[in-house]
Amino acid sequence: MKTASVLVTLAVVVAGLYGYLLWTPTPAMPALSGDSVHATMTVGGRERTYTAYAPAGLEPGAPLLMVFHGSFEDGDTIRRNTGYEFDALADRHRFAVAYPDGYQNGWNDCRRMASTPARRENVDDVGFVQALAGSLHARYGIDDRRIYAAGYSNGGQMVFRLAAEMPERLAAIAAIAANLPGGDDNACAPMGTPLPVLTMAGTADPISPYAGGEVTIFGFSPRGEVLSADDTAQTFVRLNGLASATDRRTLPHQPRSGDTEVIATTYASTGKPPVVQYTIVGGGHVVPTAEHRYRRLVGPSTHDVDAPQVIWDFFTGRAA
Repeated sequence: MKTASVLVTLAVVVAGLYGYLLWTPTPAMPALSGDSVHATMTVGGRERTYTAYAPAGLEPGAPLLMVFHGSFEDGDTIRRNTGYEFDALADRHRFAVAYPDGYQNGWNDCRRMASTPARRENVDDVGFVQALAGSLHARYGIDDRRIYAAGYSNGGQMVFRLAAEMPERLAAIAAIAANLPGGDDNACAPMGTPLPVLTMAGTADPISPYAGGEVTIFGFSPRGEVLSADDTAQTFVRLNGLASATDRRTLPHQPRSGDTEVIATTYASTGKPPVVQYTIVGGGHVVPTAEHRYRRLVGPSTHDVDAPQVIWDFFTGRAA
C-alpha cells in the first residue's frame, strides 16, 4: 500500500509539472473569409509540405508573408502558437500567408554546427522557399518577387539565410528568438543587401542566449555559436548605413505580463531601410502575442508586445 501511495503521489507531481511547464491554452480559430490549404510539392527530390491561407477574393499582386517555425515544430505549430493572428491580419490587410514545414521539423540555416537533419543532409531549403513562392503565385496570384519573411528560433535562422542568399526576392524580414551566427560558425556568404529588419529577443531566453554564445536545447543538441542580440541588430544597422538610434521607448506594461518589460529601439534614416530591435527584458524563448501564452518551459511570455501585429505594421511601413 505504501508503494502504491508513493506512485500516486509521484504521478500527481509529474502531472502538475507537466501542466505548469508544458501545457499551454489552445487559441481559438478566428472567423476567416477564406480557407486554409495543406499541400505537398517535390523540391530537390524531397516531398515538402506547407500550410497556406489567403482571404476570399484576394487581388492579384497581393503581398506574401512566409512564417518559419522553430525546431521540433511544423507550420501548423507556429500558426497555432501565434494565435492564428497572421491569418486574421491577412484577412484584414489582404495578403496571403504561408507556413512552410521544415525537413524533419527543422531548417538548414547558416550555422555550420547546427545539428538539425536539414543541416546535416544539406537540404535545399532556399530552393524550397523559391519553389513555394512560385506555387503560391500560381494559386493566388501573389507577388512572389517581394516576399515578407518572419521566423522564430530555427525559423529566424532560416530567415537570416534567405537574407544572405536571396535578398532580391525579399521585401523585409523579422527574426524572433534568433541571433546571427557568430564568427567561424557562419556557413553562408556575408549579407550584402540592405533590407528592413525587425529583431525580437528575450533577455532570459534559455535556448538562444541574449548575450550570445552557444545555442543548445537546454544543454543538449548544440546548435552553434551566435552573436548577442545587440550585435545582431547592430550588424543590420551597419549594413543599412544607419547610425545611432532615432527612437527608444518602453512599451506600456500589462499586469498579466509579470516582471517582463519591452523596449523598442528604432534606427531609421530617409531613403534607408530601417532596423527595429525589440528587447524583452525578462522574456524567454517565445513569440509574444496579444493573448497566447507559450509553454513556461521556454521562459516567461509577455503581452506587452503583439509580435504578429508589430511585424506586419513594420513590414508595411505603419510602424518603425
